[in-house]
Amino acid sequence: MEQITLRGTYSEMGAELGKLLRANNYQPPPVAGDRIEMAKGCEQALEEHAPTLLEELNAMIEAGRFEKTTLKTFELGLNPYPVFGCSIFAISGEHTTSGNMIFARNYDWNWSFIDFLMLVRNYPKGRLASLSLSDIIIGRYGGINEAGLAIGLTAIPGYHKKDQPGVMLHLATRWVLDNCKTVKEAVDFMESIPHVRGNNYLVLDKSGETALIQACPEKVVVLQPEDGLVVATNHFQSPEMQVFEEKPKIPVSSVSRYQTIRDWMRKQDGKVGHKQAQQVLKGRHAQGAGVCQDYIKDDVRFGTIWAWTHEAGTRSFELADACPADVDFETYTF
Repeated sequence: MEQITLRGTYSEMGAELGKLLRANNYQPPPVAGDRIEMAKGCEQALEEHAPTLLEELNAMIEAGRFEKTTLKTFELGLNPYPVFGCSIFAISGEHTTSGNMIFARNYDWNWSFIDFLMLVRNYPKGRLASLSLSDIIIGRYGGINEAGLAIGLTAIPGYHKKDQPGVMLHLATRWVLDNCKTVKEAVDFMESIPHVRGNNYLVLDKSGETALIQACPEKVVVLQPEDGLVVATNHFQSPEMQVFEEKPKIPVSSVSRYQTIRDWMRKQDGKVGHKQAQQVLKGRHAQGAGVCQDYIKDDVRFGTIWAWTHEAGTRSFELADACPADVDFETYTF
């Protein structure tokens, strides 16, 4: 796992990234021609809603001497979702042994991407420091910040339309980590931006607030905890958001992983601790023991390739930097 520390203005952090990528002979992934126009719309949205990230991206391209169109198109617009999955849950403090909320997250993807995992300690000048994870460059798939806010996201592969110009998921998450201290601030931001596709964003803060933000280009709906638990897999939960999904495209395990977490919580006799939450992430879903996945689809190995847990109010998380069923969780701080 690569560990990176970035400090300074967004231009300075971008320049540092560009030099690092150039030194490691980084080549941007190929992008289809039809992504270029969509990415131009995403650039306009980022300039309006999260201009500091565009500043970082431009500085990275310049310092790394990259051809602008391919790298910018990928970073702003990514590529369409394959039918994969992830699992995230948060437990309210009244149900935990420490009295603090617990955040738990499995990242499920193509096994070949294990080698691209980056742990980033970010110290942007005038913004919030954070500890985050990603396998891309500017954006983040989740993390924690110095104000005590934690966020993670899951994909909605069943979203019924093609991508629309907006702020792409990993960039929205990064902006929240850099700028938001509370769940309310994160919700306000997510409600204010145009979204590219369907996503869930689970967010909590150190005061004990938590929410599941269900978002797509048409609508944003926020769900509150149910019996002290919030869960996000790869489908929308509220009926008003489900109208934007094509059910055959929902990953087959999404509902069963959601139910596995709910059933586990209901069976707990007393309050739960950090290690118990990790057992849910480690337990193999095919054996009915948790939400860790590992299977072959279209000749590609897919599964849980990293996982992390966090106790609200701390400046650390515990990370399994490969399949959590096979490796131990280790503590990282910032």
